Amino acid sequence: MVKEGTQFSNKLVGLRKAKKISQDELAEKLFLSRQSISKWENGDSVPDMNNLVMLAQVLNVGLDELVLGVQPKVSNNNGVKKFFEQDAADKDWHENHRWREWNYKPINNGWEWLARYWWAIFGLVGMICWYAFGQ
Repeated sequence: MVKEGTQFSNKLVGLRKAKKISQDELAEKLFLSRQSISKWENGDSVPDMNNLVMLAQVLNVGLDELVLGVQPKVSNNNGVKKFFEQDAADKDWHENHRWREWNYKPINNGWEWLARYWWAIFGLVGMICWYAFGQ
C-alpha cells in the first residue's frame, strides 16, 4: 500500500530541515501538535488547505513547491511590461501638465461646463427624480 503523501512528506521533511526547524518548533508556529507534523512527514495524513497555506508561509516557499515539489515557471515575457513603462509621450504629458491647463481654464459657456462636468448631470437628475417621485 502506497502512503497518501509520499512526495509531499519528503518535500516537507527536506524544507523543514533546510530551515533548521524541529518538528516541535514547526508545530508551535502552526498551533498544532508535534504528532500532526510527524504524521504529515511519515505520509500517514496530509494537511488541510489552511495548514498548507500556513506551512508555505512559515517555510517561505510557494504552494507549488510545497505540494508538487516544482518551482513555478517565471515568464520573461515583456509584453505586459512595456505598457507600464514610461515612453516619450508619457514623459511629455506629465512634464507639461497639459491636463491641468485645461482643468483650470475659466469656463466661458455652458458647453465647456458640460464637457468638464457631464457626470454631475446624473446626480442632478437623480435628485430631481427623487424629490418629484419619492415624496
